[in-house]
Amino acid sequence: MPFDLSTATPATAQSVQSLTGEDYLKTLPVGTANLIKKYANGELAVTPQITRTPAGQQLLGAITQYDPTFDATNFQKRQQTATAFAKGKQSDAIRAANQTLYHMGNLYQRAEDLNNFDILPGLLNAPINYIEQKGFGDTRQGNYEASKKAVASELRKVFAASGGGSLKELEDWENAFDPNAGEKQQKSYIQNGVDLLRGALKSLESQYQAGMGLNKNINDLLTPEARNVYEKLELGQNPKVKKTTAQKQGDILAQPKKITNDAEYNLLPSGTTFVDPNGVTRVKP
Repeated sequence: MPFDLSTATPATAQSVQSLTGEDYLKTLPVGTANLIKKYANGELAVTPQITRTPAGQQLLGAITQYDPTFDATNFQKRQQTATAFAKGKQSDAIRAANQTLYHMGNLYQRAEDLNNFDILPGLLNAPINYIEQKGFGDTRQGNYEASKKAVASELRKVFAASGGGSLKELEDWENAFDPNAGEKQQKSYIQNGVDLLRGALKSLESQYQAGMGLNKNINDLLTPEARNVYEKLELGQNPKVKKTTAQKQGDILAQPKKITNDAEYNLLPSGTTFVDPNGVTRVKP
């Protein structure tokens, strides 16, 4: 496959020689960075013919700087791993993890909507919820139960496809959920579910790193929305809280410019923060 690294920042330059991973890619033109990533991820093979050319040697050096664990002879293993996480049971686990996090975010909001008492929850919440649901047609209790079941259903798929955790742990967690528990208790149950999901993702990450390299993070395979929910839940925050108009305007003003090609990249002044076509935030050297 043709390639040209003539516009790349030299890997031996003093300013970038200690950088690796995404930090290193941020110093390169978009097209070059994307090419290096494809080789490192096993989408393209670094053949002996390529490495015999000066440009090929430069390419290999850039790939190795991006991923110090890269080994050209392990191309097949990386390719198989990439395929498994794109189409195999591991891919099923990632899709289920995305859905689990979506439903966990909803469940956290449902718990706040339910607004159960934290004081004497066993005495107060059960009769109040019963009367509100059966007597006044309140839908909050049903919404909470539906979200709880959706989380458990998707989390079961993650466990089955990842090999991480046990179904007994999941069943114990699901049975511990009480719609009449206090709000703090319910949020604690959700945190326990996040812990179970984290364990399953760690199992997947071990498989991913074994094939792709130790610098790979399984969270990178989650959707941006799922990662946001995951981060908020780990901090004990509601992922569903909507931003104010002022916050949204501030986010827009703070967003880096998104570019689509090398021509736009070349127009950026040095030191500019931008977003490449793959959605990766970079800084032009």
